[in-house]
Amino acid sequence: MTIIKRTGEKATYDENKIYNALYKAFEEVDGSVSTEDENVIKNIVKEITNDFVEEGTVDNVEGIQDIVEDKLMESDRKDVARAYIRYRYSHQKEREKEAKIVKLMKEKFEAQNIVNSNANVDEASFSGREKEAATAAQKEIVLDDLLPKDVAKAHRDMLIYQHDLEKETVGEHNCLNLDFQAIFGKDGFMTRNGGVRQPRSFSTACQLVAVAFQAQSQCEFGGVGSIHIDYDLSPFVKMSFKKHFKKGLKYVEELSEERSEDVLRSENVCLDDDKIQILFPKAYAYAVDMLEEEGFQSCQGLYHNLNTLESRPGSQLPFTSINFGRDTSTEGRLVSKWIMQASLDGIGKHHLTSIFPISIFQYKQGVNANPEDPNYDLKQLALKSMSKRIYPNWVNGDWSQAHEDPDDIDTFMSTMGCRTLISYDRHGLGYSRQGRGNNVPNTIILPKLGIEYGICLGKRTEPDLEGFWKAFEDTLKLCEKGLLARFATMAKQSPKAAPFMYQNRTIKGADECVDNVYNALKHGSLAIGIVGMAEMCQALFGKNHAQDEKVCDFAESVVKRVNEFAAEASERNDLNFGTYFSPAEGLSRTALVALRKQYGVIENVTSHEFITNSIDVPVWEKISIYDKLRIESRFTKYATSGCITYLEVDSSFVKNTKAVESIIDYAFKECDIPYLAINFPIDSCLDCGYQDEFDNECPQCGSKNIQQLRRVTGYLSADYRQFNAGKQAEVKERVKHSKYTKFGEE
Repeated sequence: MTIIKRTGEKATYDENKIYNALYKAFEEVDGSVSTEDENVIKNIVKEITNDFVEEGTVDNVEGIQDIVEDKLMESDRKDVARAYIRYRYSHQKEREKEAKIVKLMKEKFEAQNIVNSNANVDEASFSGREKEAATAAQKEIVLDDLLPKDVAKAHRDMLIYQHDLEKETVGEHNCLNLDFQAIFGKDGFMTRNGGVRQPRSFSTACQLVAVAFQAQSQCEFGGVGSIHIDYDLSPFVKMSFKKHFKKGLKYVEELSEERSEDVLRSENVCLDDDKIQILFPKAYAYAVDMLEEEGFQSCQGLYHNLNTLESRPGSQLPFTSINFGRDTSTEGRLVSKWIMQASLDGIGKHHLTSIFPISIFQYKQGVNANPEDPNYDLKQLALKSMSKRIYPNWVNGDWSQAHEDPDDIDTFMSTMGCRTLISYDRHGLGYSRQGRGNNVPNTIILPKLGIEYGICLGKRTEPDLEGFWKAFEDTLKLCEKGLLARFATMAKQSPKAAPFMYQNRTIKGADECVDNVYNALKHGSLAIGIVGMAEMCQALFGKNHAQDEKVCDFAESVVKRVNEFAAEASERNDLNFGTYFSPAEGLSRTALVALRKQYGVIENVTSHEFITNSIDVPVWEKISIYDKLRIESRFTKYATSGCITYLEVDSSFVKNTKAVESIIDYAFKECDIPYLAINFPIDSCLDCGYQDEFDNECPQCGSKNIQQLRRVTGYLSADYRQFNAGKQAEVKERVKHSKYTKFGEE
């Protein structure tokens, strides 16, 4: 006899399968199967075989299972019938899950439904398709089997978004500030296939920075950075100068080798040594010239490497960030200068703006902020670089929450390009940011709470603030629960899962990790993020926080509560929780689509093609630079795990570096903004190389082969049209704040 399976295939009828399923149902209910029960099972199997299958009235699996249910219900064992129904339902759900996963994976394999959730991933490429297919399957497994059920439900309901959800399957963590003092020590560092000696020149050190960034990016899913690249590389400037000076003594001064060695041993050979300048002027001048050439070319190489070393699936580059501008030594100043000169020079045939590294200038009173400061000239060079390349961004060493120790460079205010900030460590490192990172963030979708308890649906004329606060408190608790679940998975991993990181001690606490990595990850942070403050306020009150002072007060109280809750969670769990103003790239669209499905199109809540990032003033608001800074500065003091403040200006305006400098000074000195970036369009013709702001045709050669560069979520992409539909729409709606600013009145 044959039977038709659910797939439509024919198979030999096997009554033992019915017997086994029934046996398990009785066993589940009674704990064991009595002789009497076994007789019941045998009778049901016999009836099905003789009366239905042989007669041909039932020829498929589903029909047989229906009859089994009926027979059990007819017997005295309705409890077993319920167990059998549960068994059948669970298997059905498992089949549906498997079918869903297969469908999702096939879509990704075939490059269907490309969403570009991350603009630096080529989802159509071989490795990109493999990555996206694996990601789709992993996310479903995490939501169904690994996360707590209420946390998974909050994610599916688009209340709390779990970032990089697929990484939960292996316990991979987010980002890290690389400890270059450790890996550039006397022993060098190890990779899987070989060792690297300590660099002995600036050019080698720059090459190895790129190698280390690339290797570290394989150990995590987020960004990698240096909190003070000028301090990290300055020792190698001195080494290179000494090498060049040695050659100068031999070939320019024409000293004997023995005499050259005597000079090198007896003198303090460095750029600041006045004595060698007087005694050996030609060798000194030669060494300076060669050093300048090496320094600029090495930083050019660093930029080219970091924009071509595709180290992750989908042709992804390492998400690299470098902070600089604080080292006032001659060597450290040269590092900062060469980095910015390389940025200005650009990359490739047409010297285009580089995507990575995200360079960040560390603004500090007494160091580089004012004309009398020793590194003020570097601030001017940074302004020149930014006016052409968008980078560097600006981080405020004088921020009220920076907590710097002037004697410890590892505490200097620094951030990762996208916005991640490493704050206080309760496990002994304090405000040292070296070798630490954010372990994982999640993000509250604030508009959902605003819609549920606000006036936007017409269910009430006043917002239900009591209901809002209760739901918000429950949401915060779910955030904590989700972060703890993910941290538990990460912390139990073996150091062998990330050999580069733990063998080379790029992460603090690596030496204490044997069977698991808790002692390293405990120094990292767990970030409670928020997105869509503007839409939440609009849904609650009919106005966003940029339009009404009282609404802004309420918005601030929400962020303040997140900050307080993070501090409470830190105490409860003896871990580092923080408040995070999430950089929603794919999420800005994902959340919007989900909210539209649930609530429809609501004016200025779900009517745009995106959800506004974190606490940002909506991009469509016609607001001045100074008003935007003042409004957002009310919130940024709470962002212990990171934030960024954006200003949109015309490409012509940004060339007025004095005006731009006054804005940066105002943001940092008057508004206490921690991290600032200024955005303007950069359009490039890929045929003739012409660069300016223009539409879809090059004004110089008429080509339509155009790259349109825009900053979207903290980093650049080769062309903003590679981003998802939500971010493309956001870029098009952005108001130029410079257009609504009257300068000279502040």
